[in-house]
Amino acid sequence: MLALRSFASLAALTFAVASGCAGAESANPFDHDDLVVGLDTQEDGDPPDRPPGSSNLFVPGCFWNPNVQAAYRLYAQKPLYQYAEGTLPDNPHLSLVSNTCRGQALKYLARCALPEGSSMTDPYNNVTYNGWLGLADQWKTQVLSSDNQWWVTSCLLEHLNGYGIEVPILLQGARAELQPTSAQIAQFPVPESGAWGNLFAPNFVANVCYSTNMATSCLVEQLLDERICDSSPYCNLNIVGNCNTACFYNALAGYKQCGSSGNKHISVRVKNYDWYGYDCVIPE
Repeated sequence: MLALRSFASLAALTFAVASGCAGAESANPFDHDDLVVGLDTQEDGDPPDRPPGSSNLFVPGCFWNPNVQAAYRLYAQKPLYQYAEGTLPDNPHLSLVSNTCRGQALKYLARCALPEGSSMTDPYNNVTYNGWLGLADQWKTQVLSSDNQWWVTSCLLEHLNGYGIEVPILLQGARAELQPTSAQIAQFPVPESGAWGNLFAPNFVANVCYSTNMATSCLVEQLLDERICDSSPYCNLNIVGNCNTACFYNALAGYKQCGSSGNKHISVRVKNYDWYGYDCVIPE
């Protein structure tokens, strides 16, 4: 069942108007959501925690921008290093979004797809974006495989954050690159959500489930809608319920399965729910 979409809070809308966000870099109608990104510095440095630790401040209005998703799909049809080593191929879809959104789209794509120590450079402005999680290292020299399309999508979804506060996260999944240490799990004791889908396929839907802890402490559907969609009119979010019931252990295959993703889904842990503000009330 598709969850009911909610729009940004009145406070966020008031801030957007007061800060003059209507002054976009171009007249493109898809640019309006991806300009409210003032807290993201666009630095190409690494997140503070070791992989699979990361931090999420990918603005939903940028990710859901049809031109950004068209750009991702175009990249998937070619090796990322099609030309000079580490240099991305030209992508006309990115010229249709703001420079800020362009930077975010590439920053998080590199973070999810490429491993630490690798990078990719945008030929448009020669900005370089660092790899981190390494979920599609083969993409450097090959088209993006069908399995890795799911992994990259899940990773991008878990980096979306409509709250405007960069938050440390810990990713987990059935990949060697997504196996945290016990020390990392102790640092991130609170399960948050799981995500899966394939943005590189037609009729992309973002499937998300929530943890029992979150359901106890938070307004889960409102929270996930705000974090993953914010005010984007293009968001296609399917909140499937509690991860304990939405996912099951497939004994024949030997892995935990969520929906049609097989084992290609990613869950996230956080340090606490404090950053969700009014969407969470921690029981005393």
